[in-house]
Amino acid sequence: MATRIVCAGNTLTVAIPEELAAQAGLAAGDPVEWIPNGNGSLTLVNPARTASKKKPADMTLEELLEGIPEGAQMEELDWGPPRGAEVWWT
Repeated sequence: MATRIVCAGNTLTVAIPEELAAQAGLAAGDPVEWIPNGNGSLTLVNPARTASKKKPADMTLEELLEGIPEGAQMEELDWGPPRGAEVWWT
């Protein structure tokens, strides 16, 4: 969905189409923050929503496993042949 940057006084403003704002759960008056991605683009985030999420390093094992259904089986991944002094148990 395309939009334009417009100048409003000394500020550049971006109009967010209503449909896109609704999909992102944003409403007029919500606090948002622009974060530069370092590749010539910006991400618009709601700091209230992102602050409430814990980083994986700060989570307990139970919190990390909450989203995995009971009895779920994970498939084995092939990491390739050993590349050093690894010990492989068979």
